[in-house]
Amino acid sequence: MIWNFIAATALVTLMPGPSLLLIAGASAQRGWRAGAAVTLGVVLADAILLLAVLGGLGALAREAPVALSCLKWMGAAYLLYLGVAQLRMAEKAGAVDGRGGFRRGLATTLLNPKIIVFLALYFPQFIRPGEDAGRQMLLLGPLFLLTVLAVFLLCAAAARWLGGMARGQGGAWLERASGLCLIVCGLYSAFV
Repeated sequence: MIWNFIAATALVTLMPGPSLLLIAGASAQRGWRAGAAVTLGVVLADAILLLAVLGGLGALAREAPVALSCLKWMGAAYLLYLGVAQLRMAEKAGAVDGRGGFRRGLATTLLNPKIIVFLALYFPQFIRPGEDAGRQMLLLGPLFLLTVLAVFLLCAAAARWLGGMARGQGGAWLERASGLCLIVCGLYSAFV
C-alpha cells in the first residue's frame, strides 16, 4: 500500500498545474535555488491545507460554497497576476531573492481551493478500513509531503537544465511558456 501511495502521489504531483508551472519557470530563468524556494513555499502550503482538511475545512468548504467561491476568484486573480509577472520576468535576467519565490509558492497553493477538495478526496482512498485512520494519516501525511517535495525538486532541476540549454537558443522560452500557462490556469479556474 505504501508504494502505491508514493507512486500515485508522484504521478499526481507531475500533473501540470500552477505550482509546477511556477517552479519550472523560476528554475529555468533564475536557477535551481529559485525553483527550490518556490517548492518549499508550495510544500508548506500543502502541509497547512492538509492540516486544515484534517481539521474539518474540507467539510466546511462543502457546507459553505460562497466562501469557497470567493477563494476560487481570489486564486484565479492571483494566477493571472503570477502569469503576467512571469511573462515580465522572462524579459529580465538576474536573480530574485528566495523569499519572493517562497512567498509566491506559498500563496499560489494556499489560494487554490481545488487542493482542499483534492486532499479531502485523495487520502481516504489509502486509509484501510477497520484501522485507526488518525494513525494511518500520521504516516501518509508526511509521506505525501516528502514525495511532493522530492518530485518538485527534481522538476526544478530538470527545468533548470532545459532552461540552460535554451539560453543558447534565445533565452527564457520556458518562463514565457509557464507564464502563459499560469494565465490559462487562472482563466480556467475562474470560469470552471
